Amino acid sequence: MKPQITQQLLFDYFSGRVSPIQKQLVDEWAKDADHRELFYQSLHAWESQHPQYIVDLDKAMAGHTARMVSKAVKRPDWMRPARPLDGWIRKRGAIKVAASILVAALLCWQFRKPILNRTYTTHYGEVRQINLPDGSTVTLNANSAITVPRFGFGDSERAIGLEGEALFSVKHTQNHSRFVVRTGQNFDIEVLGTEFSVYNRGKSGRVVLNRGKVQLRYDQGPAPKTITMRPGEVVRLNGQGNAHLQKVRNPESLSAWRDNRFVFENTSLTEIAQLFADTYGLTLVISDPELAKWTITGSFTAHNADELLETLMEVSSLSYTRSGNQIQINSHIQSF
Repeated sequence: MKPQITQQLLFDYFSGRVSPIQKQLVDEWAKDADHRELFYQSLHAWESQHPQYIVDLDKAMAGHTARMVSKAVKRPDWMRPARPLDGWIRKRGAIKVAASILVAALLCWQFRKPILNRTYTTHYGEVRQINLPDGSTVTLNANSAITVPRFGFGDSERAIGLEGEALFSVKHTQNHSRFVVRTGQNFDIEVLGTEFSVYNRGKSGRVVLNRGKVQLRYDQGPAPKTITMRPGEVVRLNGQGNAHLQKVRNPESLSAWRDNRFVFENTSLTEIAQLFADTYGLTLVISDPELAKWTITGSFTAHNADELLETLMEVSSLSYTRSGNQIQINSHIQSF
């Protein structure tokens, strides 16, 4: 039978008042990713009730460095005056307490991101909808992640982080707090409207505005630049920080993946190979450079990688051989 881990037991664990068996039980329980959110929530609650354990990390590190220096120049035994045994014991105990506080501070610093933020992820081939605390929704494409602050979300701004691709439907708040998507690369998006999608993979990015208005901030040269987008516009960014704005007839087609639909318009096999890598974790090998330039146009519905691959091979008169996650694309004719 699995052990019952209660919040009180976790509080005793953080306070160091558990037995060796209880400590081992909590250690094993906390290794499970499904339990980490409760672990960090309990840690935050315990720390809020014990402010004396909140330490100045810089001060602790400076003290630790000073102790190391003093040890390096310590005097010979015959030059040191004798000290009472109880004083030595008290000093040793104080050093242990200081070391424990320093270790706790370093651990809190190391795990500050999961403590302060909640992360939502998707696996290859998975599409997931997340409801945010402000009523906004995020549809997360496969192999993607967003981070949402656990505390203060919407007080002054609603800032989330994105890796991968997502479709955002933003709700206006009474305090008019701005909604910002941070990519961790060279561009961020501030929402002035309602629905838009963001692609953020590798060194490239793309922002598509379906409805409303957004402001794109990006780094190019010595000063940051901004682009105010309107419905039907798409901005593509490359690894050099260059941004290209263009108008598209059907912006919703670029986020059709949320409905298991893939829309291609003169899309090369090289671009399709990148889609398979991003969405399904599969490697399409196209040995012939001329074949890599072939393009496909059409709208296809597929619920998984096999369905999409079979459909594309059928409409393009191509064939493939598969070995694990690697797929070799072969041609039997010279052109579509």
